Amino acid sequence: MGRIHRFQGKDDSWAWEGVPAKDYGPARPGVTVQRFISRQDNSNNMEIRYFEIQPEACSNFEKHNYEHAVLVLRGRGTVQLGEEVHEIGRGDAIFVESDDVHRFVAGPGGPLGFICAVLDKELRFSVHGEQDLVMFDDDTGQVRSREHWKNYAEQVK
Repeated sequence: MGRIHRFQGKDDSWAWEGVPAKDYGPARPGVTVQRFISRQDNSNNMEIRYFEIQPEACSNFEKHNYEHAVLVLRGRGTVQLGEEVHEIGRGDAIFVESDDVHRFVAGPGGPLGFICAVLDKELRFSVHGEQDLVMFDDDTGQVRSREHWKNYAEQVK
């Protein structure tokens, strides 16, 4: 049976019933994620998440072998797609192609909030094969070592 997560946002907060906001991890202060359609809702094919990035904070600077569909619900900021940086704001829809280097950055005026839809994690394996995640240093743009991200993963458990 399907499920409804009722919107409960008030006074400039965005929240859905039964969906906790979780910090994205110590390497991403100011970023939270709410997963409101996923395996926990018996979805076998997709995951829909709401990301909120506080002013001047940013998402991971990364690329991987699966697509994203993004819809900005609030705020302003930028998205880097490959070598290009684009201004984005409420109502903008963004397609992140497989293996595109990408990063979302909130502007200084308030949080940037967006819906992000991806294939379910297990389905990504069957469609795209082994998951290939490459993350980059925020300042230099250089590829971070696998050891760095292994240590990061241990910290966020």
